[in-house]
Amino acid sequence: MKTGMLVLMTILSVLVALYGWALIWPDSPVQNAGMAHHLAERPVGMYLHFGFGPLALAIGGLQFFARLRTRLPALHRWVGRTYVLACMLSAVGGIWLAIGSDNGPVAQLGFLLLGIAWIITTGFGYLRARGRQFADHQVWMMRSFSLTFGAVTLRIYLFLALGMMGLSFEVAYPAIAYISWVPNLLFAEWLLRRQATPRVAVGAAQATPKTS
Repeated sequence: MKTGMLVLMTILSVLVALYGWALIWPDSPVQNAGMAHHLAERPVGMYLHFGFGPLALAIGGLQFFARLRTRLPALHRWVGRTYVLACMLSAVGGIWLAIGSDNGPVAQLGFLLLGIAWIITTGFGYLRARGRQFADHQVWMMRSFSLTFGAVTLRIYLFLALGMMGLSFEVAYPAIAYISWVPNLLFAEWLLRRQATPRVAVGAAQATPKTS
């Protein structure tokens, strides 16, 4: 991924992370009527999801800057461990909130699947790092962060659907429960395959015997 795209992704992630933290900050001027009932009915799930999810979002993008990984490997490892823990706790909170959502079964299922996929991809990424399978570790962490970044794309789609297209929340939200993260994951898969193709081609060329 190009550096400019990584920088933009990181900036957007930090801004949305700050918004997420503001939602659970005592006496915060930032309000979200759609999430208020969770804070009253499921405070533990709310604090897990909006306390640790923004942390994962804020630090996750930094892990993809190659210079930081090579120059500060110890920092990369500790930030990675923090990211994994934050993802797991936030995913548990997200699943809790999804089950108790009053936005209908379609939206519930969308966010429930997101939470499960988030746990699986992050878990595999962590296990690959523990097994020193670093190429596979990076692949799974790209998948994981594509789901983490769903917090950003969700708000972009909400703005487009409600602010620009004039759709009602009830109509837009069930669809956004899926399009906020499924296209992200598909894009990550496309990017991974695109990056792998040159390596495969080079390997095949090197393995081909030369003829005189």
